[in-house]
Amino acid sequence: MTKFDLKTTEGLHDACREAERRLDESRRWSEKIADIAEFLQKVQETPAEERASEEFQRLIWEQNPLYDLTYNHLLRPGLDAALTDQKFRGCFRDITDGPPEDVQGRVTWLDERMREVRGRVWKDKPYGSPVMTTRAFSVLFPYDFAAHKSPGRKGHLYEILSGNKDDSHDAQVNRWLLDHIERAVGRVDRADWNAVARRMLLLDVLFEIYVEQAKRPDLGRITEHFESVREDGRLIFERNDVEALHLGLWAHERRHFAVLTGLSGTGKTRLAIEYAKVLTGQNGESNDRLCTIAVQPGWHDSTPLLGYVNPLGENRYTATEFVRFLMRAAENRSQPHVCVLDEMNLSHPEQYLAPILSAMELDEGPIELHGEDAGDAGIPPSIRYPGNLVLIGTVNMDETTMGISDKVLDRAFTLEFWDVKVDRWPGWAGSPLDDQTKESVKEVLMLLMAALSPARLHFGWRVIEEVVRFMEQRQSQRADLSVEAALDRVLYAKVLPKLRGDDAPRVRSALDGCKAALAERNLSLSTAKVEELIGDLDQLGSFRFWR
Repeated sequence: MTKFDLKTTEGLHDACREAERRLDESRRWSEKIADIAEFLQKVQETPAEERASEEFQRLIWEQNPLYDLTYNHLLRPGLDAALTDQKFRGCFRDITDGPPEDVQGRVTWLDERMREVRGRVWKDKPYGSPVMTTRAFSVLFPYDFAAHKSPGRKGHLYEILSGNKDDSHDAQVNRWLLDHIERAVGRVDRADWNAVARRMLLLDVLFEIYVEQAKRPDLGRITEHFESVREDGRLIFERNDVEALHLGLWAHERRHFAVLTGLSGTGKTRLAIEYAKVLTGQNGESNDRLCTIAVQPGWHDSTPLLGYVNPLGENRYTATEFVRFLMRAAENRSQPHVCVLDEMNLSHPEQYLAPILSAMELDEGPIELHGEDAGDAGIPPSIRYPGNLVLIGTVNMDETTMGISDKVLDRAFTLEFWDVKVDRWPGWAGSPLDDQTKESVKEVLMLLMAALSPARLHFGWRVIEEVVRFMEQRQSQRADLSVEAALDRVLYAKVLPKLRGDDAPRVRSALDGCKAALAERNLSLSTAKVEELIGDLDQLGSFRFWR
């Protein structure tokens, strides 16, 4: 994708042309333009004497296609009361006559009238009303406002182009943005409602282009980093797996969510953190744009992630580190922020992630945190889902974990890790074991892996590392244990406890192969244990190391 420097006139011009191309070629945008153009014409052609009617004003407030807006139930009573109040409708009708012609006077007038309307409609709840008010004023004064898929986009685009974070004056911000676009691509034909609607939507597409080029990292940079890591002998991840993770995370424009599952000890968490480090360009495993959360058993709702209102603390909201991380992501949407949920299925993910899963389905959908009267200092009542948020969860499947529901799987890209090749473990080259011992360890581990993996009873990189480290300690400490005796002990301790299952042909074959590999190396302690497990399988139809 071509990159555009929106801060230069030339770059903004080229980006606007790309946005116009998308508007022309997309059926979705064409239908939106037609709906807005028809609505604008209907509103503008309504006679002055009809503009004080409840029907006309409900049309503007409730059927307006400019924003994808769901009414907040707390705001609706105030609006209903206002629209049934003849005095309010009269004041609002006077506003439709329009502002003064000079630019600065017009902007000031619009901002003042918008504040006035908010104050009349929502006397006690001013915080949620600017969105609805801007939506109504946009259709009354379409040459002064832009339409946005969500209200947060206007402020973000204003900050991107101007560097100014103060977007509280809606009319001023919209005027600045439209003037900026006009200097880049010329004035719009105000006699053509389709052209006006198209120009109003242009900023929305421009924002999407910016987000695409700002947050979608280059795959080449990602794979190059992992190649260097592999050459250093620190991590082993197939290039195909790295590419699949990257493409899966960024296939959706807003929902960047992956679940890494498979065998324990295959490096899923290390892969997630390493990917996050290269994605954010920061080396530390804990920084402003990388958050690692160890999921705990017993998370039955969203409070461990999103905080809670403490009834014993004067109904004050208690925030979490994850909430503060979300805020940082929302405030810096041009850069990806990665949260790693380690062992995410120790509790039901669909329960503690429920608000996140719902919000990620909507463009900047709200994540509700608390009521306005329970706020912690600096924590807003809600945060709009940041499209630059990357969630990577790691999953192990055993008797201590929960299944993953379709609600989670439908939103996540799933990547499995089961294939472990003993000879590819990066620690072999740097191990101080003598060559003969190293080959003995490697050979027996390969035989066990070959026997156990068809039944998914095999082991991961972590077990290989711990077996080798045990043997290295034997060598450095000059223990009396022979190589065979030491191998017998460490395999009994690290490999055999993972063996469990029910009667099935491939399970029997795995146990038989495991027994043969151990017996061939005269590892008597481990061989006897596997024989015991086979006996349990014959008599009980199932087996497990611990019984």
